Amino acid sequence: MNDKMMEVFTRSIVASLPKKRKRVYQFIEKLEDQLAQQSKTKEHFLTLLKEHSPHHQAASRFHLTIDETVRLMHDIEDEISEKLEMKLQKYKWIDYTEKVEIQDDHSNKKQYYLVIT
Repeated sequence: MNDKMMEVFTRSIVASLPKKRKRVYQFIEKLEDQLAQQSKTKEHFLTLLKEHSPHHQAASRFHLTIDETVRLMHDIEDEISEKLEMKLQKYKWIDYTEKVEIQDDHSNKKQYYLVIT
C-alpha cells in the first residue's frame, strides 16, 4: 500500500464524518500541519505545539472544554483508524493494462489498474 492511497482513503473517511466531528478534526489537523511546516526539527515542532496548542484553540472556537476537545479528537482518530483498517482489508488492485486499448505511443508504457475498496 502506498502513502498516496492511504491519504486518499483517509480523506474519504474524513469527508464522511458528521459535520461537527469533521470540522473539529480538520481545524486541529490544519493548525498542526501549519506548525509542522514552520518547524525545523521535531523538538521545534513540539515546542510550537505547546506554545500554540491547536487543541486549546479548537476548544475555544467550538465552545468545548479542553478535556472534551482532546477526548473528541481521540474518538475521531480512533474512528478514522478503524474505518481505514476496514478499507485496507478490502483494498485490492487489479491490473487492467492488457484489457485497455492503448491509442498511445507504445514507447511511453502506461499501466492501468482498477482499485476496489
